[in-house]
Amino acid sequence: MRVLIFGASGGTGRELTTQALAAGHSVTVFVRDPATAPEPDRVQVVQGDVLDAASVAASLAGQDAVLSALGARSLAKSDLLERAITNILAGMKAQGVRRLIVLGASGALHDPNRYQSLTRKMLFAVLKNTMLKYPMRDSAAQERLIEASDVEYTVVHPPRLLDTPFTGKYRVQVDGLPPNSGEIARADVADFMVKQLVDRTFVHGGPYIAY
Repeated sequence: MRVLIFGASGGTGRELTTQALAAGHSVTVFVRDPATAPEPDRVQVVQGDVLDAASVAASLAGQDAVLSALGARSLAKSDLLERAITNILAGMKAQGVRRLIVLGASGALHDPNRYQSLTRKMLFAVLKNTMLKYPMRDSAAQERLIEASDVEYTVVHPPRLLDTPFTGKYRVQVDGLPPNSGEIARADVADFMVKQLVDRTFVHGGPYIAY
């Protein structure tokens, strides 16, 4: 499958690139600075800005699917995700690309705490309304646009991301974070996201994934 990856230079994006290649996919990475591209000898590198609709649309020509690991680089107020997904969705429509798999944020739009303890629910509420307020707002705006679109989307919702080794052992829940869960490695999230390229179980869904 021909796959275009946005956010490829970040921690999760690098894992997505490596694992998509390992799964046999043909990978193109969209990056602002080609020097930050992962696996530069094994992927096609497209230089561009996700806020430039024309370059995003052009990069989508000939692709079969999109993986996006775009995310906030700080806790400051930003509408990067909202603006980027607007361009990605428009480009997908223009180029006839249907499959979209996106790294979301648990709790940005929908309640993730169905199976969590009262303590975890209270802690999440505090974090969401204080230090994570702006990233959550932007992620929620992104997700609203995705859900309103006509693409075959899957928004993957992890809890806190870790830069720890791949395990291949994690839980997936369709309607909330698995009980007593609070973290997962980026490598395991990438594993699940790459598998969604050929698995249609969660099309038009927002699965939660955690240890």
